[in-house]
Amino acid sequence: MKNGPEGQMEVRLALKAAGFIGLDVVGIPGNLAVLLLFCHLFLAQGHMPHNEFILSQLVFANLMVTVCRGIPQALTALGIDLFFGEHTCRAMIFAYRLGRAMSITLTSLLSSYQCVIIAPPTPGWTWLKRWLPSHLPHAIVFLYGLNMLIQFPAIVFTHAVPANSSLPEFTLNLEFCIVVFPGLLAYRFCGVVNMVRDFAFVALMVWAAVYVMLVLHRHRKQVQGLQGAGRKTEEASRAVLLLVSIYVVLFSLDNVLWVYTLSVSRVHPDISYTRVFFASCYSAISPVLIIATNKKLSTCLRCGSKRKAAENVPSSAVSKASLVTITQ
Repeated sequence: MKNGPEGQMEVRLALKAAGFIGLDVVGIPGNLAVLLLFCHLFLAQGHMPHNEFILSQLVFANLMVTVCRGIPQALTALGIDLFFGEHTCRAMIFAYRLGRAMSITLTSLLSSYQCVIIAPPTPGWTWLKRWLPSHLPHAIVFLYGLNMLIQFPAIVFTHAVPANSSLPEFTLNLEFCIVVFPGLLAYRFCGVVNMVRDFAFVALMVWAAVYVMLVLHRHRKQVQGLQGAGRKTEEASRAVLLLVSIYVVLFSLDNVLWVYTLSVSRVHPDISYTRVFFASCYSAISPVLIIATNKKLSTCLRCGSKRKAAENVPSSAVSKASLVTITQ
């Protein structure tokens, strides 16, 4: 291994590559598996519960994040030059930012929905309990529209990497694409708008999660004593709380670095790598958490594994087992 600056550069590149390859290896198959399991359950049951409907949309958003950002970041960290054109860069950056924004807002919607479901049947909460489930598709469409509007500058300001190495001020260098803001005002305005959106929805999800914890704590004996729907509601609430807790931790790390990027005119690629890594961790980890905390998904996965193992049993072994059974 080389010593000095070149050796340090090699170590940084190796860490970058290992980090993003790990996220891709876990996140892409994990999100695809959960999405396919939700589709299988929907076809088998003929319907999808509301919390699973939100989770399926969340999984799709996380898949966009891992595919559109994790793969090119891993390839560039490995030293592979990606020569994307203007349209490809704009599509990839827009899809990544939209996926990240939907991941935030859908987690907030999931937390809020669980808060409404577990709330006591007072007049105000009763109205929400009746209104929210039937309007979930409208809420998701609204979130897509809102986030597309906020992320529209990503289309305008994103460009392919120029042939020369010189980059103007107020540029986010992603190494495979660049985002060039026309000036300090646009740079900070876009950053502040994204931060306000993020903090608003994170504050909502935290408030809803705290309320759910208080309700569960207040009625712990009653909820634990319930059968069927009551127990399922408690399990779903704990799963949502776990997702929210992990998201808040990763969100905090991501936004500390985002605030730093808004304070400088030239952002070092290592800072962008680190921020994107923290922003992408939730998208890679969440399918594992969803499978671990959702009994239907884990049961469906186990049953599929058992069927596959049974199909792989040699016919001679099956015949011997059948012969033993007959002779007995």
